[in-house]
Amino acid sequence: MNSAENFLQNKQLAKQANNEPLPPGQEQAQPLQQLLTRPDIWQLASGQGRSRTGISTGYRGLDALLTGHGWPRAASTELLIDKAGIGEMSLILPTLAELTRQGQMVILVNPPLIPYAPALVQAGVQLEKLLVLHPRGQRDQLWAAEQSLQSGACGALIQWQGKETPADKDLRRLQVAARDGDCLHFHFRPGSCVKTPSPAALRLQLKSDGEQLALHLFKQLSGKSGQRVHLARNPDLVRRDQPLH
Repeated sequence: MNSAENFLQNKQLAKQANNEPLPPGQEQAQPLQQLLTRPDIWQLASGQGRSRTGISTGYRGLDALLTGHGWPRAASTELLIDKAGIGEMSLILPTLAELTRQGQMVILVNPPLIPYAPALVQAGVQLEKLLVLHPRGQRDQLWAAEQSLQSGACGALIQWQGKETPADKDLRRLQVAARDGDCLHFHFRPGSCVKTPSPAALRLQLKSDGEQLALHLFKQLSGKSGQRVHLARNPDLVRRDQPLH
């Protein structure tokens, strides 16, 4: 920065300190700059120049495919699955274990099957930091999820879609709540939802393939999609013979 630029910058700071009005246009520069640095603002022109660090999935192969080398922070991730109980919790278990070890709360909203506590403990999940909610009906479920996400009191919220399909405005509210609360939001939804658009930052389709979990990276903001990867799964994470509802 040359002397002329230094002089102008110091003069502008002095005006701000003395509460003097800035020239037209300059008073917008700082708020605009702050807005453009927010992680939830997607800039097409500069997106490649700005690195975004995600939260590691615990799987190197999957991290390598994701834009931020991990789960997108403060955003919704949709996990599209045709049938619960294929070991899908294996995918997010390493992250949940790390969050609870850090003392952060993890909330499960309406899991269709009872989480298998011994397997969770073996994987490193601190059960005292695990909260399971069973709100009744679509409206109560969305309310509980939104309030939890934006509370700032939990590190991750895992939600299972019920029989009713949430409206697009409801999905957007959840995405905004995850951003405002700086919370990871994992939303398990039926595989058929892959045909409908979603505001989620990341969408993965999950299927069982023998001893492995087959993933199809269907969508990610500011990154490539269409890749496929197979991961090891833990079939003991749920009790298939004990449905919750």
